[in-house]
Formats: sequence, C-alpha cells, structure tokens
Amino acid sequence: MDELLVPVSTTTTHSKHDHHDQLHVVKAHEQQSTVSKILSVTEALDILRSRPTQEALRQVLWWVSGVRSGLNFNSQDPQASQIIHALVNDVLPDHWRSIREEKAGDGRKTRDVIISILSNVGGISTITNCVQFAVTFKDRPVEVSQIKLSSRAALLEDLLSLLESVLEPDNILLSIWQALATSCPHSTRRWLLWKELVALLGNGRVLSIASQADDIATQESSTMRKRSWLSDGSKYSSWLGRNLSRLIVDGQNNDSEVRKAWAHILERAMTLGHAGEGALLLCLFQAKILAEQLIETTFHSIIQGSSPAVERYCSYTAVLRGSSKKAVVSSLLLSLAKVHLPTPHEAACDQEISRSIGGIAALVHALAKYDRAITDVLVEWLSGDGLLQDLRIRRAVVAALAEPMDVIETALSDSLCAFGDKIHIKHTPILHQEGTTENLLLLAGYAHRKDPQSLVRTARSSLYLNAISNRLAASSPRASILGMYVGTAVSELVDSPDKRINFSSDELKTAEAQRYLSLVKIRDSLGSVDDLKKGKDAKKPAATGTERNVAVRQIKPLSSNSHASKGSKVISIEEVESGSNSEDDDLPVYAKPDSDVSDSDEDPTVINRDKPTPPVYITDLISGLRDTENYDRHTLALTHASSLIRRKASFGTEVTDNAQDLASILTGLQDKWNLDNFEELRLQGMIAVLVAQPLEMGQWFSGTYFNGDYSISQRAAILSTLGLGARELAGYGKEDAALTKSNQDTSFPTKQLPPKLHALYASRDATAPLTAASKQLDQSILRPMALNAADALTGPSALKIRTFSSRMQVEKKRTKPIPNALAKVVADGFFLPLTGRFGLYTQG
Repeated sequence: MDELLVPVSTTTTHSKHDHHDQLHVVKAHEQQSTVSKILSVTEALDILRSRPTQEALRQVLWWVSGVRSGLNFNSQDPQASQIIHALVNDVLPDHWRSIREEKAGDGRKTRDVIISILSNVGGISTITNCVQFAVTFKDRPVEVSQIKLSSRAALLEDLLSLLESVLEPDNILLSIWQALATSCPHSTRRWLLWKELVALLGNGRVLSIASQADDIATQESSTMRKRSWLSDGSKYSSWLGRNLSRLIVDGQNNDSEVRKAWAHILERAMTLGHAGEGALLLCLFQAKILAEQLIETTFHSIIQGSSPAVERYCSYTAVLRGSSKKAVVSSLLLSLAKVHLPTPHEAACDQEISRSIGGIAALVHALAKYDRAITDVLVEWLSGDGLLQDLRIRRAVVAALAEPMDVIETALSDSLCAFGDKIHIKHTPILHQEGTTENLLLLAGYAHRKDPQSLVRTARSSLYLNAISNRLAASSPRASILGMYVGTAVSELVDSPDKRINFSSDELKTAEAQRYLSLVKIRDSLGSVDDLKKGKDAKKPAATGTERNVAVRQIKPLSSNSHASKGSKVISIEEVESGSNSEDDDLPVYAKPDSDVSDSDEDPTVINRDKPTPPVYITDLISGLRDTENYDRHTLALTHASSLIRRKASFGTEVTDNAQDLASILTGLQDKWNLDNFEELRLQGMIAVLVAQPLEMGQWFSGTYFNGDYSISQRAAILSTLGLGARELAGYGKEDAALTKSNQDTSFPTKQLPPKLHALYASRDATAPLTAASKQLDQSILRPMALNAADALTGPSALKIRTFSSRMQVEKKRTKPIPNALAKVVADGFFLPLTGRFGLYTQG
C-alpha cells in the first residue's frame, strides 16, 4: 500500500517568534472622557462607539456639524450615515434623557446640534428602525450595541422623545425639501430620498411603529407617563396637515417639483389609518376621519393666511391625480361644513349662514376655476357622496358651479336622470332620493335665472316628462310625493298661471312641501375667502363625523283608514230588542255575508275586486313567483308552491318540463315583502322540486351550489334542500316535517271522492279513541290466546317434527331481494356531484 501513496510536492514553512498569535483577546473600549483633537471622521466614529462622556460627545458633535468635517447629512453619504447610526444606536440611549432635561447652557446647545444632525431622511429612518428593533424584542432584554438595558420601557420612551423632538417643527417637510434641493443636484437621487421620507411619514410607518412602541412603554412602565402625540392618529394628521400647508405657503410657487413632492405625500397621507385587531369597516372609517382631519388642518392654515396662499393651493391641487382629487374635494367639503357651518343644535342667524355659504362657495369656485377636472368632481359629488350631506354645503357647491351655464345644465341633466330612473326609484333609500330632489330643485332655480328658455326646453323634453311620470306611478307614496314637489315647482317657473300643474293634494300644503318649493328661489352669491376667517376662531370645532340637517317630515298614510277618518262621526249606538209580535216575522232570514275589509272603504274606486286566486298550473305558479310587484299574487304563489308541485309531480309533464325554471326562481327569490315564513315556504318549494325529479334536480342543485352566483343564505338553503330532500326520499319525510313545517295535503283533487262520499267510504282515522282501544286489546289479549290454542291442537311438542321441503320449494318461499334504487339516485344525484366539485375546488 505504501507504493500507492506518492507525494506531489513538499513545502517547508518557518515560524517567526516575533509574530502575534492568531487568536488574541480584543478588549472593550474604555469610556473616553476627554478628546484632544479630532482629525478625521474615523476618529469621530471611534469616539462615538467608545461610550464617550457628555463633554467628549459635545466636542464630536460640534466637529461633525462644522464645515471642516465635510459631511453632508442631507444627501446620506456613507460617512454621514455611519455617524447617524452610531449616534442613535450607541450614544443617545445613554445620554438623551439627561440632554433633553437641560433647558439652557451647553446642554441646550448639544440638544439643538443633535436635532439638526437628525433632521433629515437618514436620521428619521434610523430612529424609526431603532424603535422597531426595540419593539420586536418582547420576551427578552433588548441589546443595543452590546449594552443590556434593564428596562425596555425607558429605551422606547427615550427614542419616542427623540423622534418627537426631530419631527416637532411645523416646517420640517419644507426644511428637508429645501435641504435636498440644495445638497442633491441630481433629481433622481433627490426623488429617491423624498420617496423614502414619504414611505415613513405619508404611508403611516412612523405612526404605526410609534403606536406599538407607546403601547409597550405604557404597559411595561412602572409609573404613569404621557402618551406620545406620534401614536395619536388625530394629532399626527393635524401635524402633517400643518407641514403640508407650510410647504404651500412658504414653498416656491413656480417650482413644479415642489408641487409634485407635495402631491406625492398628500396622496399617501390620505390613506392613513390604524391596522389593529378591529374590523375592516372600523379601519376604513378611522382612515376616513384621519383624512378629513388632515385636509381640515391644511386648509385652516391656508385660509387663515393671505389670499395668494389660496391661489397657490389651487395650483398645487391641479397636480393631483383624478382619484386623489376626488378624495381631497370630498374631505374638503366635509371639513368646511363641519368647521364653518353651524350645527342644527347651534343658534345662528341667516346672515351668518349666508356669509359662511358665500365664503365656502368662493373657495370652491377658485378650485373649480383653476382646474376643470375639479368641476367634474364637484358635479359627480352632487349626485353621489353629497346626497346625504348638509343642504347648506350643497348650496355652496351649486353657487360655485353657477357661473358657466353648461355646468349647470350638465348637473341638472344628471340629477334629472337619477330622479326619474325606475331602478333608482325602487331600490335607492328614500334619504338619497330626497337629496336628489333637493339638488334638482336648486339647479332648476339657477338654470331659470341664467337662461329661462333652457329650463323651458328641459321641462318639455322626454327626459323630464318620463321622470315625472315614473315618479307619479311609483308604488312608494313618498316617491310619488317627491314627484309632485318637482312637477309643481318646475311648472311654476316655466308655465303661465292658467296652465300650471295643480295636483289638488293636501300634501302640497304642508310645511315640508313649502320648504321644497322654496328651493327654486334660493340664490346664494359668491363671497370671499376672508369670510371664513371671521367665524373660525369663535366657532368650536364640531364632533368627528358629519351631521345632516334633516327636517322633520310627517308622511301622511295613503290607506283606507285615512278615508275612514273623514267620514261621519258616530254619535250614539242604540240597541233595539225585537219581540215575538214583530211585523217582520214573515220575512225570510238570509245568512250573514262574508266580511270584507275593503267594503268598509267609502271610496268605491279604491276597492280592488280583482283578487288573485291560488295557481293551479305550473306556468301560473312561475308567473306568480316572478311577479314581485303584486303582493297578493306573489304571496299566494309562494304559499301554494310546495303543494302544487307535489300534486303535479306524477300528473302530466308540467313539473318535468319546468323543474329547472322553478328551482332557479325559488333559489334566487328575495324576501321583498318581509314575510314571516318566507324561508320555510321557499325551502318547501325547493324540496318539492327536488323530490319530484331527484336525479336531475339533485345534480342541478349540486352544480348550482358551487357555480351559481348566490349569497351565503341562498347556498345554505340549497344545502338544506339537498339534505332534507334526501331524507324524504329515504322515508324520513314525516320526521323532518317539523323542520320545514310542511303539513299540506298533497293529494290530487281528481283522485278524491266527492266530500259526502269521501266522508262515508274513506277509512276512519286510526287515532280515534275507540279504534285505538280495540286494536290494543286485539294485540295484547286475543292474538296470543289464538296462537296458544292453535299450538295445543297440533299435539304435544315432543311429537312435533320438522318437515323438510325440497330446494325448489324453499327458493319459491324465499323473498327475493329488492334492488336498492335509492342508493343509485343518492349517489349519482347528491353524493358524487357534491364530493366531486368539492374536491375540484379544494385542489384548485
């Protein structure tokens, strides 16, 4: 084996005794108390990392912040980033608490130098990362540069205090942008740093991390502490709004990059919200409130300034994207209504309200005049989000849009289309319809004052005539009354006195009707933005959210009771006793007619004699189920659906031909009339269709459950139908009758005898007391006695032998097995379709 090992090469090394060992102990830096002289950034870093005293720290800070260091903290060069990292992670956790408590002298100067060094993108990012690092360590001591802290709450409190001090000024965004514009000549690097700042402040990263840190510090702290304003969404939004307003007021108006930077951070800040454990709707509502507070603070600062500040804001808003413009305009109008318009509970004179409306209209007009897209957003707001808002803020918007006639015509046309749409009339909440009516009357008044002939053409158009006709023909009394209001008000504007519409209804004499009819006479003038400054300081901000000034409306019921109330008054009732010697003894006695509620109505024109009858054909049943507008017919069809389907299942081909149509209608049926037993009736009908055609409809229901566009309740009804239908096919229908309340008589009428013969020849009820008692005696006494007697006649048991039969005789007497047809139906129609589609969905 030795000859197989051949050396390739040989190398000889000589060790030198003067060399150090490769493994040596590195001693930690001792605390450095004095600094002789700093010559480079490396020496400054070594001092910061060696636990310096306050005097050494002060000397290092003065040197790195001076011109000799050559450091540019705003552009985030590598050496400046190392200084910031060492300062935040190594030094300030030990020294910041003592530095911030000094109010004057060298301590105050040191604090100002630290804040100036950290007032940039790199400093804010480093502090935020350090806070996040401390937050993530929940179950073990926090280590910062190998210094174990006994209390994580103290560290978080110091870091939050440092971050508050850096972000406290209202011009921090303006200062950072001006510093970036000076230190970063290349726009690409400048925009990268600005986007990083937007990700920290605009996207809510600082807000969320500060909230977590504040909660942990409050829980782990042994003493009471004041919560940080960085963790409060309202205060944070107000601070951000003040910074955005300073960016507009003090920024360069002719600089397009400033506008883009402002628009970029505003678009991100409009989505601020808390991502806690609450529901999604609560998070969205919180985000909406924060956006409103952001816009409110921004505009309050601008309005309190000079008029050029408002003009600047108009130029800044034009840079926003379409969706952002819509959000900003909506939040702006809500904030203006909340701050400058008195609430319904506050006493305010008409002159003050008119001045506030004029000031808001002037501000909105300035925005719309500068940017045509804002005009389109305002028109859309009137017919959308603004329907539920205060009428006074909508008056201001209409007054702001009143200058160009084409805008008024467009808004009037949109409101008229929505007002007369049949789907809008049937399905839109009545509050939205009332808002649409108010907008329509306001716009009609402005259009008449601007161009009377334009309103005349609109009133003669098919769009207007169809809208009024649809309103008057609506099934809802409230919708019809709103149509009367619009028809009467527009007719007073365009028609002569002898040709005006007169509905002769008491509804047009109420105070509410007069309020609606007076909307066409409202004319708000454009004021000045300065009008908003007068009432701002004296007015206390309203509560979060918006309140709509809804007038009290009294709806008079249109029913038979209203007619009955106008009838004659009953003075007295006298009871007359008839004696045996009456003159009317020879008159024939007739039976009392059936009582009819409709006969008590005094007006015969409103009595409905055409009452529907229960359906007797499947086609009539389908028509009745689809006729959701006729309450009586629809209810009768739904009530008799199950019994009719079961009777027709084995009689003709009506159910077979229309099974899928019936199942589709019943599955997608909606409870429009709020019936008490709607779910039971629908389920009974679906089970009846399934039992009538189990194989075909079982596959159909199984496929519809997975592929159909139905709600959760409808899918649950499908599963209930499959389960209860399968049990009924297996013979457990009577046991499940209590679940579906299906106790109808499903026997077909032609298979029954006439009533008299049926009562005579039909079998008596087995549950009758006498029949039950006789059967019980027969089974318990007579039958055992007869068996014993027959056994005794055959002789003693010992002589009894068993007779053996041939194989053929045994096979003849043996009961033949019955094929299980139910298993095939249940497998092919219920089980396999459900499990197969469930497997496809789980694997997909």
